[in-house]
Amino acid sequence: MTDTNDTSSISTIDKAIQAAKARKAARGEKVVSAEPKEPKEPKAPKAPKAPKATDDEKVAAKLAKKAANAAVAAEKKAIRDAKRAARPAKINATAHMAKVVKAAERLGSLTPAASLLFKEATASLSAIEVGILANHLQHFNRANATSRAASSRPDVGQLVTIVSGDPRYVGRVGTVTKSQRIRCYVQLAGVKKDVYLFTSDVTAAPNEATEQSSATA
Repeated sequence: MTDTNDTSSISTIDKAIQAAKARKAARGEKVVSAEPKEPKEPKAPKAPKAPKATDDEKVAAKLAKKAANAAVAAEKKAIRDAKRAARPAKINATAHMAKVVKAAERLGSLTPAASLLFKEATASLSAIEVGILANHLQHFNRANATSRAASSRPDVGQLVTIVSGDPRYVGRVGTVTKSQRIRCYVQLAGVKKDVYLFTSDVTAAPNEATEQSSATA
């Protein structure tokens, strides 16, 4: 008799639980299951950490990295140097020759007699002899210019023609702005600075010479 009553009471409790779950589900509430949850799978053990490098190992690693970087840098530098060595020779030669051509264009014209002497000297003399001869000619020319300058002094404001000196200005006419014992300054049109010359490098311009002759007469 007791077993029947116990069974009935359990059945009544189960029905009440089921009815309560149904009401919660109808209201949208979360139904907590009375059943036990399945146990979670255990996490895989973490891999053991690598042992920390010692100070000596750190130093050795830094030195190895530095050596590797230095080797790469040296290789790149060698490649750059090889390319540079193969390239500039032709470019520099061309640039230097362009300067030589420009310098030749600024030289004055040789007379037939001077041209003949020049060809004979350059054809029959060695490079050393030509250089020494050129130095002697420059010295001779300067000595004569200095000697002539001492006896010819243009006046300030005088119109003169440049007859020697810098080839760029030979043949041009300008005005004397300053006259010293053997040197003078000549103002040329289109030239920013006055040209510094020996007084023997200039001579009275044709109209100046004519005016001076008329005044003397």
